[in-house]
Amino acid sequence: MRYLLALVCPPLALLVCRRRGQALICSGLCLAGLVSARWGPGVLLLFGCILWAVNAVGDDRAAAVSDRFIRAVKPIPMTRD
Repeated sequence: MRYLLALVCPPLALLVCRRRGQALICSGLCLAGLVSARWGPGVLLLFGCILWAVNAVGDDRAAAVSDRFIRAVKPIPMTRD
């Protein structure tokens, strides 16, 4: 669901991933991209924001999976003789 949110509204997807500063920057870039969407740079800005949000969502999911794995695997106590 977050990936769909990243496609529709990239700044909101960054907010969901708890990246407030990046969401603020991304909203400014998206606004600039929407204003100049008739020309090539505006479309590239929007596409870049979407890629940025998709990457952030993927990083957030990977961090959650690795945290669950670390909690599941208990460290084996090592004894040295």
